[in-house]
Amino acid sequence: MKQKLQLLAAVAMLAAITGCDIGCDDEVVSTVPSPSHAASAVVFNRNCGATTGLNTQVSLVRAGAAPSGGGNALILDGTVPLKLRWVSESRLLITGLGSAKIFKQEQSVAGVSVAYGK
Repeated sequence: MKQKLQLLAAVAMLAAITGCDIGCDDEVVSTVPSPSHAASAVVFNRNCGATTGLNTQVSLVRAGAAPSGGGNALILDGTVPLKLRWVSESRLLITGLGSAKIFKQEQSVAGVSVAYGK
């Protein structure tokens, strides 16, 4: 029985972190437009209830769009004060990760190279 409960809790956490929207609230922290303003990098905090806690996520979206589901570039445990900077239209630098636990860290999203720093 204990193993079943642990498995259920792990599945619920994974679903919340990877983008299941049931019961999740997103709070946009910052939006940084690309140099041409064709795209934006959006930092948001996602809260999917007491079983998962807050996490910080980054999505790359077309200009004017909001993130849909979980972050497509980065997902970190907890609230992390990230800094984003577009180096060029096709390169984004994300810093401020510190020692946060990383759930997802993509090197490329929609043709944009993503680099990371502590």
